[in-house]
Amino acid sequence: MLDKKIIHNIRNFIAIQNRGNTKVHFYQEAENAIKYFQNTTIGVELYAYKDVILQEETGLELGGMNKSSFLLIYPLRENNLLTDGRITLIGPEIQNINDSNIHFGILLLLRLKQTANQNFRDLSSFTFISNSIEGFSIRSIPRKFWSRISKSVLNKGFSFLFLANSIFYLYRMKFNNLIEAMELIFISSDSDCIDEFLSISSDITHNLNEKWLEKLDKWKKRIDCEYDWGCEICPYQLECYEIKKVLIERNKREE
Repeated sequence: MLDKKIIHNIRNFIAIQNRGNTKVHFYQEAENAIKYFQNTTIGVELYAYKDVILQEETGLELGGMNKSSFLLIYPLRENNLLTDGRITLIGPEIQNINDSNIHFGILLLLRLKQTANQNFRDLSSFTFISNSIEGFSIRSIPRKFWSRISKSVLNKGFSFLFLANSIFYLYRMKFNNLIEAMELIFISSDSDCIDEFLSISSDITHNLNEKWLEKLDKWKKRIDCEYDWGCEICPYQLECYEIKKVLIERNKREE
């Protein structure tokens, strides 16, 4: 029932924004992805675009150090809550943005097939997205989202609709038959809108944090770690990493 509550809160938030002063766009994923990308001049292919976009090459920055931003990828357990391929943009499209750096958020909702047994860490990594879209690069920053879109692809018509179709296409390519349904929500509005969205979707971040803490606790028990601090600030992180490599190699030999 928690998933149902989460989706209800999100749908209600979108409806309120749509009735207010914030422009809300509703799209649907392209029926034929291959044909869709053939009609553009922007490249989309798994791991084909690993370029770093320099500041002077940047046309638009999404999120970053001084902007409100988030990236949430959430797998639902309950069925029939998502409309596969639905795209919602809360805020202006790229062609209507005059700033060079904006507040930005992404929520990707996933419904996996019952037979899927996929490590969530793989599903929640957006690195392959960054490495697979021409002129789109994600920068690493803790608990924030920060990406750059190059001037060259903006001139070719790069849009949030294009980005959404690219994300759907790449997820379906990489995870093949694991995904039953996906929805994407982008927020390109002001920081208040993003803060409000994060507040009403706090159950998502709480659940994701619980998953991470549970995984961390299992790992600590496995290696008899008695320290209270998190791995990211642990002074013995390197030694722990070496132990982990040994355990992984041992497991491979035992299989």
